[in-house]
Amino acid sequence: MRFFLTFGYQIQAVVIGWYIYHLTKDPLSLGMIGLSEAIPAISIALYGGYVADKSEKTKLLKLIMTGMFMCSLVLYLITLPSLASTMITSHIVGIIYVMIFCIGICRGFMGPATFSLMSMIIPRPLYPNSSTWNSTGFQVASIAGPAFGGLIYAYAGVSTTFLLILAFITISFCCILFIRKRPPLFMPKENIFQSLTVGIKFVLGNKMMLGAMSLDMFSVFFWGRSCADSGDRQ
Repeated sequence: MRFFLTFGYQIQAVVIGWYIYHLTKDPLSLGMIGLSEAIPAISIALYGGYVADKSEKTKLLKLIMTGMFMCSLVLYLITLPSLASTMITSHIVGIIYVMIFCIGICRGFMGPATFSLMSMIIPRPLYPNSSTWNSTGFQVASIAGPAFGGLIYAYAGVSTTFLLILAFITISFCCILFIRKRPPLFMPKENIFQSLTVGIKFVLGNKMMLGAMSLDMFSVFFWGRSCADSGDRQ
């Protein structure tokens, strides 16, 4: 499920970037793509974890996947030549940003729901092996997706590419149907603010977890900064 969803998402990210730049010829519009998705995804992540704890995981994932499918369907429709030719460019770009924002909301719930479900369906002795396969699949999809998306966009056009994206999301949704319902292991009794406070105190009080999360945060931050500096030098 994660492989096909990541593969389709990476294709979509490349296609949206190229298509918006084709419409606007403005580099700033590319930055707005990331901002439109990052703001809701980051802002809602903590709440997404709280909801995932209280929800039946497969049902929540189906809702998330349905939301992502509908957003991609709208993107497919507005890129159809027959419809795009009747719309103002600024309206098309605005709709794309709104759909990206909605996908960002879905992503805020996707992570907590996916990883909590993995811990429920995979036997403990097999978890290290499953993590290796899961990480490998994610990395392969993240690398191959943009390359595949660029080729399809170049040779088949934007509408055909979005049609393929819808197909990959559909396959990912079908994978969820093979997973039995998994009710929550426990129901948080606290409200969201109390639950977040307990979680933050736990992380701050656990040196191993705090160190691992801090290392991950700084590695991602400085990796992004080094890439940006490299791009500036080029």
